[in-house]
Amino acid sequence: MGIINNLLPKRIKPISRYFGFCVKSLFYKLNSINKKVNSSPIFVLGNQKSGTSVIASLLGELTDKKIAIDLFYSGFRSKLFEKWKDAEISTSDFINLNKIEFSSEIIKEPHLTVFYKELKSEFQESKFVFIVRNPLDNIRSILDRLNVNGNKKNLSKSEKKSFFHSWNLLLNNHWIGGNKSQYIEVLAERWNIISNVYLQNKDDIILIKYEDFLSNKQKTLDDLAKILELEIVTDITHNLDRQYQPKGNSEIDLKEFFGEENYKIIERLCKENMKELGY
Repeated sequence: MGIINNLLPKRIKPISRYFGFCVKSLFYKLNSINKKVNSSPIFVLGNQKSGTSVIASLLGELTDKKIAIDLFYSGFRSKLFEKWKDAEISTSDFINLNKIEFSSEIIKEPHLTVFYKELKSEFQESKFVFIVRNPLDNIRSILDRLNVNGNKKNLSKSEKKSFFHSWNLLLNNHWIGGNKSQYIEVLAERWNIISNVYLQNKDDIILIKYEDFLSNKQKTLDDLAKILELEIVTDITHNLDRQYQPKGNSEIDLKEFFGEENYKIIERLCKENMKELGY
């Protein structure tokens, strides 16, 4: 589907993408029938584009544990996250709809971060890892991923369409208690809401700063495995620099990327939590 979608006219791509996910969803439901939910998975949480994928993937390779990177079904049917938050569906219902990923030993899904309390109640023996990244770099990486400029006052309709499926949830914080509307303010507010999950539960969550991981990947992963009481069984030296998600333009000057006004918005809104987290 990906190759075909790339060849299609731009206006047809959303339809093709939707059709492709519908087909995959049918196979997902069939494959999930005999899956059994893991009673105590390790959850890797944090904001989108904060390093959750690479850290969870490498941790799984290092310890030979089955990994789930994002929830496929709810990634497509993203309204399920909102229904869960509004208690229109139960935690167990949500888990059963995403049973394939919840059968894994390590589950990485940023959207699950705001459901920490629900997950903690459901999986009382589980351990939780929280990945945090400087909000300026984090938000820049999100916008890079979606090919959206960071120096605009508002997004156009076509730019908003870049936020497909569960990425749409990043433009609206109302379902998680936010009230901002301008896109940079929304993303900064989201970073705060996500960070607050850790700050309000830090005695029960393992914190990994993405910047510390970049400075010494092997040590960070080895230390994390030991804290989680996982046996290190594989040499992953050759995979430490593998790209697990599309790479953003990390070399660009952040003030140039955001422009002065949007840069100041992030600094102002995130200042308190940045200080709490050592930024």
